Amino acid sequence: MTSPPIQRIPYSAPRDSFINALKKDGCVIVQDFTTLEALEQARQEVEPWLSQENNGSEVGALNGGTRTCTRLVGRSQTVREKFFSDPLYQNMAEEFLAIETTNWYNEEPSTNTTHPLLSISITMDIRPGAKAQKLHRDDKNHHARHAPVKAYHRNRDMLLGLFVPGCDSTRAIGATRVVPSSHLWGDERPDFGPDLDKGVVDAELKAGEAFLMLGSLYHGGGEFFQETGNRMVHIMFMCSGIYRQEEISYLSYPIEDVKNYSKLVQQRLGWKQSEPNLGWVDLVSPEALLV
Repeated sequence: MTSPPIQRIPYSAPRDSFINALKKDGCVIVQDFTTLEALEQARQEVEPWLSQENNGSEVGALNGGTRTCTRLVGRSQTVREKFFSDPLYQNMAEEFLAIETTNWYNEEPSTNTTHPLLSISITMDIRPGAKAQKLHRDDKNHHARHAPVKAYHRNRDMLLGLFVPGCDSTRAIGATRVVPSSHLWGDERPDFGPDLDKGVVDAELKAGEAFLMLGSLYHGGGEFFQETGNRMVHIMFMCSGIYRQEEISYLSYPIEDVKNYSKLVQQRLGWKQSEPNLGWVDLVSPEALLV
């Protein structure tokens, strides 16, 4: 079974190009997403956290050999303002994760939208010796269930990920392996073949490119085959506003820091009530605490 290559689309392309690619394949590569200068600045900002002792995570899908910087949006201004806040990523999150419903008060309609939240932000720095992750779906943490479909429909997904590599990401240094179109599958046991050769492709990226992926797509970090070097990637996932965030933002980001973030970032961290009445404090939107 031969899988089609991952679509590569220039950042300047119409937004519908990215929407259609995500609906069809569950993922897309964004060309010209950022600059080498911004990547270097982000590297300098996360390096102190990556260099801490005993930083070689073996948690969840991490198999060791991976250094991490958690609380990334707070620890890297570049990631927060240039990568996470990027209009394309935010547009795609609204397209795939925002939920609009109409409810009735007697005979009066009330239509409200819940907007996406930041679920997790983390830098992973993969080193020699890191083994390949098992192919998995990231929405497993939300106990997501999937009915098999032939065509994508709105609000099928609850997560949208953004991967920004800090260097050229190739198979030799563990580029993420993905299964295009697996976001349309159901929950039956997948058959990837004895050598994981059925539909699995390497998401090889150039520095400056980014990778967008729906949370229902089967994927997994590849094995780091080289004896030297590293592969740094900044990862952010947003979730629909009605779901619990993977990273507890209220404990991760001090309120005095949050007061200095942009309104967009404040809202994505959950410091704004989801209408009509979800996420309040003392019956008012929590943004009142940021004044």
